[in-house]
Amino acid sequence: MSDFFTRGSSLAFAGALLLGACGQAPASQAPSTSSGGVSSDETVVASIGDRQIRLSEVDEKALESNMSVYQELYNARRQALEEILSEALLQQEASERGVTTDELLAQEVTSKVQPVSQADVQAFFDENRARLGGRTLEQIGPQIQQYLGAQRASAARQSFLSELKGKAGVAINLDPPRVPVQIASSERIKGPADAPVTIIEYSDFQ
Repeated sequence: MSDFFTRGSSLAFAGALLLGACGQAPASQAPSTSSGGVSSDETVVASIGDRQIRLSEVDEKALESNMSVYQELYNARRQALEEILSEALLQQEASERGVTTDELLAQEVTSKVQPVSQADVQAFFDENRARLGGRTLEQIGPQIQQYLGAQRASAARQSFLSELKGKAGVAINLDPPRVPVQIASSERIKGPADAPVTIIEYSDFQ
């Protein structure tokens, strides 16, 4: 199973090498944080006389000016959560069927992946020719074939995992970080003030 997970998780990396995309490393984990990334730690980190400043207050303030750090932390946690859920779901399904996880993946994923044809490679090459640095089809063809194969395997795996999630009734309560948005009373507002979602439109009239 580990080999399959490795190939699946390296898909984005393979695509980055092929198309010249750039990735970002996940941020370091912060101590005692809530589901949205903001700390729920009530540790006192400073005091002014009787006024105590707690870590949760510091994080809330930092979130106002450095949202990207909390977003990266959330992204890293979400990815880790998906990996844990995937492993648990596969192990549970394999146990119910009386097979190993490798056998389960072979039955439900590997066997259902359509082979990559030369026409598929040619089509990908033609669509991305300008982004391949002048390399010819003969030079880049094997990498394209490997990339497309990994892409199809990943899609088949995600489809199977979606079925398992529905079957198991998976519920995810990891919420992304949110920053309250202050709307001036002079702004034009449509809809109820207590709506669960607020959409702000920025327009430039010429």
